[in-house]
Amino acid sequence: MTIKTKKKTNDLYGILSPGQYLVFISLCILLFYPPFFRGLFFEKELLITHIFTFILFGIWILSKIKSVTFKLVDSKTDILALGVLLMYGISILYGVNTRLSIAEFLKYANYIAIYFMVKKFTQEYPQTKKYILHALLFSGVIVSIIGVGSAIGTFNYNGAFASGRINSTFQYPNTLASYLFVLFILALGLLQDSESKKEQLLYGGLCNIYLFTFIPTFSRGMWLLAPIIYLVYFACIPNKKKMETIYFSILTMLPAGVFSLFFIRGIGKSPALLQWMITILSIGITIGLIYLLEKRNIDYDKISFRKILMVATVLVIGLVIAITLAFSMTQPLTLSNMSSQEDAYKIVTRDISNIFKNMDYRFEVSAIIKNPENKPYGGRIDIYSINGKGESEVLVTENIVEDKKIDLSFTTLDTTEAIRISFSNYYGNTEVVFDQGKVFDADTGEKINDLKLSYKYIPESLITRINSITAGDSSIQGRMSFYKDALKIIKDRLLFGAGGGAWATLYFMYQSYMYWTTQAHNYFLQLWIEIGTVGLLIYLTFIIMMLFNVFKTLRKSDSDEIKITEVSISIGWVAILAHSVMDFDLSLGAMSILLWTLYALTRQDFVLKVRETTSLKYYRYGIVVLTFALALGSMSLSMAQGFIEDGILATEQKEIQEAIGYFEKAAALDPFSASNRIDLATLYIMTGKNDQEWLLKTEKQLEKAVELEPYSLKILKKAAELSIQTGHYLKGLGYLDQMIEVQPMHIDNYVYQTNGYLTVISFLMNSGDRKSLENVIDKIPDIKNMLNKTAQSSLQPIQMSVGLDLNLQKLDYVLENRGNIEKLKRLKDVEIYNNFDMDIDQNNIPDGARITNTPNGKLKLKENEQYVTLLNEGSDYGVFWIDHMKLESNSNYILEVNYSSTVQDDKFDLYVYDYSSGKSTIIARLDNLQKSDHFTTRTLQFITPEAITAEKQRIGVVHRGNDEGVIKIRQVSLMKENN
Repeated sequence: MTIKTKKKTNDLYGILSPGQYLVFISLCILLFYPPFFRGLFFEKELLITHIFTFILFGIWILSKIKSVTFKLVDSKTDILALGVLLMYGISILYGVNTRLSIAEFLKYANYIAIYFMVKKFTQEYPQTKKYILHALLFSGVIVSIIGVGSAIGTFNYNGAFASGRINSTFQYPNTLASYLFVLFILALGLLQDSESKKEQLLYGGLCNIYLFTFIPTFSRGMWLLAPIIYLVYFACIPNKKKMETIYFSILTMLPAGVFSLFFIRGIGKSPALLQWMITILSIGITIGLIYLLEKRNIDYDKISFRKILMVATVLVIGLVIAITLAFSMTQPLTLSNMSSQEDAYKIVTRDISNIFKNMDYRFEVSAIIKNPENKPYGGRIDIYSINGKGESEVLVTENIVEDKKIDLSFTTLDTTEAIRISFSNYYGNTEVVFDQGKVFDADTGEKINDLKLSYKYIPESLITRINSITAGDSSIQGRMSFYKDALKIIKDRLLFGAGGGAWATLYFMYQSYMYWTTQAHNYFLQLWIEIGTVGLLIYLTFIIMMLFNVFKTLRKSDSDEIKITEVSISIGWVAILAHSVMDFDLSLGAMSILLWTLYALTRQDFVLKVRETTSLKYYRYGIVVLTFALALGSMSLSMAQGFIEDGILATEQKEIQEAIGYFEKAAALDPFSASNRIDLATLYIMTGKNDQEWLLKTEKQLEKAVELEPYSLKILKKAAELSIQTGHYLKGLGYLDQMIEVQPMHIDNYVYQTNGYLTVISFLMNSGDRKSLENVIDKIPDIKNMLNKTAQSSLQPIQMSVGLDLNLQKLDYVLENRGNIEKLKRLKDVEIYNNFDMDIDQNNIPDGARITNTPNGKLKLKENEQYVTLLNEGSDYGVFWIDHMKLESNSNYILEVNYSSTVQDDKFDLYVYDYSSGKSTIIARLDNLQKSDHFTTRTLQFITPEAITAEKQRIGVVHRGNDEGVIKIRQVSLMKENN
């Protein structure tokens, strides 16, 4: 084995010059390691790769300076690839985030440099193609081993196994699944191409381990795409190779699939040694079967296409029968914590969709429990209603404390689209076994569903992922929202886009409801956002040209080996693109490098004729200069990150001056980073030097930071905070208003904004700057207007927070008392100042309020812009509650209620309740409020008891019913009186 390996190395060394050999080995290393560093998703690792790539590319071009045959750009696809890079370069000039535009340009410069190196090496030296493929494949082996080992517990690789899914070094299971299946296709192509039995055994083993690891990623998107991709591969290979494809597919897929299921069942349960033996056995069986098959020397060329179809049909039928049997063989569901004294949830859910709205149903199931220590219960059943948005609401719950047959009745809601039955075990040293679960129509007794509680041969984690492949799944609905919001951005920047990183920068402004994602989960939409219609058309034309090249190769070539290689490579990059339509695979540098490497390995026949002139030599020197400039630029950004880390450490050690020095160096090396400017401004203030020079330096850095990233929530927040801190009040409020425009859907931003306004108002009142105070007060209505506008446009209800509710009430107090400075100075004493004019969750009840009724009470509320109306058509009382009170003990308060009433005096009361002790107690009351056709104000002064806790108080407005009259409440206020 050693001698043969050496011979191959010497063969390659004999083909390449020593310089080219070193460059090629470096290129293989460059292609090999990216998956191991979190898939190069994060900039720290990516910058190192940029430096490596650009230096290597520059050296490679230098080695070609004197070549009279070398042409870097020799096809239309090359020009189109450079066109994509050019669009990213141009976008730096107009992008909404210059720093991210630069970062994205560097990424594509990296990918395209790799593209040219791989392409030219494999064109000039065809033998190198196999070495490059091997570098990719063996990298995937290590990725698989790390993923499997992390699932077993052998390795402790951060993020490689989480939530029951293998993520490996990518730390993201969906991307790992895409990566592994692409490698499977490449390995399958090499398996069919190879005439060496040893190589076939190697490639067969590789195919197995990729699929073995692929299944526990539980990537629903790739589970759906993989069969389609495989069928396309099967359709494209030569007919006389199809039987061979079937054989090799069975020999790799079947052991990998079966043993991977055993592996999944054993995760967290079986010993590590057994799990490794399952993994090795899966690979070993594939290798052994291939060995036995190849020993028979089957001539696949002589097998007719009819037989191929017959074999394929039999296999499909057999597979369908096997799957059907697997899904039909069930067993009782056992959920156990008997092996542990610690409490831990063990939950299995089953969804039932053939359910009607507003119908009565019955669920029957038998339960046997083990509960030797008499814990509160041994098992539990929860039945939920699931609406069209995938949201759940509890219908019925049963705690199981004894062995019995459970019979639960429930009624579906008018929003019910399905029901979800949850079976659980929680307490340590308890166990529950469920059997024979059935759902019946309560009226007719007809059996609706015979629930399959547990499958004998299929892991529960697999069932859970399969059940979640529905249009109602939240992740699918979320992606649909991302796509709609992306199209809004595109519409505003249709032609040239908004530059690199535009989605992450802008999506808050366009989102339909509050969500967080830095990726659009669709590569082509993200590309469209960043480089516009022009850039997208260039990229799509590039892909079309690549596909046409593949078509020409398959049509013209007489070599099955060439055809299979081209099919496997092209299907590989098509698979990456297909999955990137639904996920952010290509945001990981490792996946983009794989994609552009496969592009480069694809044969290209559109060769341009380029005349050799002396100017080409200078053109190559220009490329070298540009490439090394990119390397230096990447080094600068990388060094800046190092200085930032040093600066953070110095700050933690209270070495502020030293930290300032580090951050100033970072700002000089990475001048387009707004965060560096903000950090510098913060450090300038931390020096404690409040002289004019330091204040000017702070202000300059803040202005530069906002100029660089005007759409950054983080930057605007910090700029507002530091501006207010340094006395630039109006500028700080301007940044807060800008922050709301950038991210209007997030309720916490309004809390931050209103806190800022209240802080500035207090400063201005104390300083006596009435003109500035009036300017600030004039802007208060805009806050509510923006919040109401946002609430109306949101696809999901925005929930009012306690802090924002109180802040808005205080701002109302300021607005209504703007002409009375003495009252304004009592702003800190405001506990409630509720005008009931906000309903941002749009539930037809003012924010901070709610309604409860006794069984015979029918209290209802009608909203009006000036007041709320309470009416009760029932025979008993209902209560309109006002929450969010924070009263202090032994304190004096004045409560005022502005109302009109047409109900009898004994039907209208107002109480202040305290429930600090867990029991509700009245601590102040206004009984029998008098009828009044006109709005009037009643006042109540009271002292709170000693034993109360803040936030444990509320006001209850009682309408006692049996009265056709109405109560109208315009305002309720509560002020603390200072002794």
